[in-house]
Amino acid sequence: MEAAVPDQHLIDLIDRAAYLRGRYLTSFAQCEFLLADLSVKVDSRFRYALEKRINAAKAMADASGPLNAYADDFLPLIENIGFWSERRHWFAHGFLTIHTYAHGKHAFEFRRYERRDGGLALLKWIADIDELQNAADAINRYCSAFVALHRRIYLELGIENEGE
Repeated sequence: MEAAVPDQHLIDLIDRAAYLRGRYLTSFAQCEFLLADLSVKVDSRFRYALEKRINAAKAMADASGPLNAYADDFLPLIENIGFWSERRHWFAHGFLTIHTYAHGKHAFEFRRYERRDGGLALLKWIADIDELQNAADAINRYCSAFVALHRRIYLELGIENEGE
């Protein structure tokens, strides 16, 4: 029995989705690493969990913290990382299926499990290629702002090459 070979349009859609998934995850990882790196360089502590990194960054930006001079720019960026986390879970942990319909329409279905009320729930998220593109573009803009601010902090505090 011969396996059905998908047409080129379908292959291109799947390749594009995989690429956008990778772009999203790469941008998120850049931000996640910078939170850890800043913590290590500013207060010599490594925090594994993202929530702990965010809380430490907030503490460092408070009135008496070493990053207080950057608080107006820094706090909105780190407080918004949670917005990007949910989608990151879909991209990092979701099983991806593509559904095709008449006239070239398509939908990507992501599935993942989550603990809820003492049990497990199978969650689904449906998106088309434009939604995946928009998500990747949006987090890329966020990541660029995040990296630029960290670059400024590192240069002004003289910590850009510490530990290397």
